[in-house]
Amino acid sequence: MKNNIILTCLILAITFIGCQKDDEYDAPNSFSDVGWYIGYPVNPLPDTLLINKDDYISFSDLSQSATTHKWEIESGNFFLDHPIKRNDSVFDDKIIGSGSIADKTVSVWFRKSGFNKVKFINTFKEKVTFRGPGFTIEADSVGPGEWLIDNTFVVDVYDSIVPIIRIEQDGVVLDHENPNDTIFVEAGGSLDFFDLTTQGRPDDWEWSIGGSRNFEQNPTIVLKKLGTFQGQLELRRAGLNIPGDYEQYKIPAPFKVIPSSQPFVVIPEDIIELEDQTIQVPFNGEFAPFLNQKQYFTVTLNGVETTNFDLAINSNDATILDIKFNETIYRNDTITVSYDGNGTLESTDTRSPVAFGPETVKMFQHEVVVFDFEDGGVNWTAHPENLATTTITPSTEQAASGAFSLKVDAAASGNWSSFRNLVDQYSLTAGVKYQMEYKIYKVAGAAINMNGPWIAKDGGGTVVQFWNNTVKDAPADTWVTVSPGGRYTAAETADFYEIYIRHNGQGVLYFDDIKILITDER
Repeated sequence: MKNNIILTCLILAITFIGCQKDDEYDAPNSFSDVGWYIGYPVNPLPDTLLINKDDYISFSDLSQSATTHKWEIESGNFFLDHPIKRNDSVFDDKIIGSGSIADKTVSVWFRKSGFNKVKFINTFKEKVTFRGPGFTIEADSVGPGEWLIDNTFVVDVYDSIVPIIRIEQDGVVLDHENPNDTIFVEAGGSLDFFDLTTQGRPDDWEWSIGGSRNFEQNPTIVLKKLGTFQGQLELRRAGLNIPGDYEQYKIPAPFKVIPSSQPFVVIPEDIIELEDQTIQVPFNGEFAPFLNQKQYFTVTLNGVETTNFDLAINSNDATILDIKFNETIYRNDTITVSYDGNGTLESTDTRSPVAFGPETVKMFQHEVVVFDFEDGGVNWTAHPENLATTTITPSTEQAASGAFSLKVDAAASGNWSSFRNLVDQYSLTAGVKYQMEYKIYKVAGAAINMNGPWIAKDGGGTVVQFWNNTVKDAPADTWVTVSPGGRYTAAETADFYEIYIRHNGQGVLYFDDIKILITDER
């Protein structure tokens, strides 16, 4: 930040933040007033000024009829001689002192990082008051005919970023600073990276190594490509309204990715359908290019074997095989994938994939909104008509996913128990068909005769009700997924839709993962 004091700025400062004497105006030669101007780009001034180390800020005393005046700064910082040109960046030859100075206008060169203070001290023959935006500072009497007013400006000085990192492999700290010590990693293996940087206070990270990138502060990075690579960390200070900085750290030790000693296997829990109906089958290593391997895979669609698909390596990630159907598939389809192990597929480090399957594909959910209560269940309340009989509380006692669910305790037998969320509204689109799905857990002894989730709007107005009797005979003490059979085609595009759920029964229930889904079914 290079600040130049411009006469018009001083005039504006006097006009807009100038201060008034407490007493009546007497005559031109007896008028006393206190004011200052700071060459800082944010108006109004924050409580703490922010600046990079080795930059400067200019301060001007705009007071009238002060009997004494001085600026005080802390040791390690310096006052600079004027003029200072816009492009000046080296100031050693402009230092005119430290400690205190009586000049009306000063430029302070901040050489010390952390919190620094600049103190303004003036005395007057009469009492004066500084009136700033939302605050005042009154002069204190320090003797007959002598009034003191002072103010301390706090400046947070950001140092240059100096990277410090740590690298671990299976919990063992590695020497990454010696360029002659190679770090060996098996293909598909991982390293743990830690940014320990404190100087410069970075808030943005980019790690890159062997074609892998990560934007976390302390990531675990999986290395897949064979070869020798140099890693690096780019650190930035990019927060809003703070001085920016950037530093690149090239890790001295090279990384060598060698063939894995582990089996080349599928990751079954991650076999998923994407929104574009591509099925992704991930492995723990990269595939070498291949041709004509489809016949070694068995794919079933709703229990019937099919060959109506194409098989290829994912263009962005060679650890993934893409299965693309040549027909439309739906959310309520059941698809399985198997590999018999007899193909000529190989990883880039010459391993053959292990046979697997059948594994069931996780189908794309077409979710519009999900209430999973991981925010602690805020904004959920019992319906006013049930406040006396029903308690609604977020709970960690049971959870279908994550840590939280919503506990509903209905004490009165045979009464309707209702709860809703009128705050966290969501959007639906006219002409699109929707359905609901949620998970419910009945504590032993609870009884449910009827369950009725509703799509509501603006304060509980009913849009559609999805009545359901299937939970009546659902087992106790286990999570059950409820998919009411009703469908709703939105009549209007709006963002005022709400959730409202009723049930007829007694006892303790838990609800989790309440979803509104776009209907996608065969």
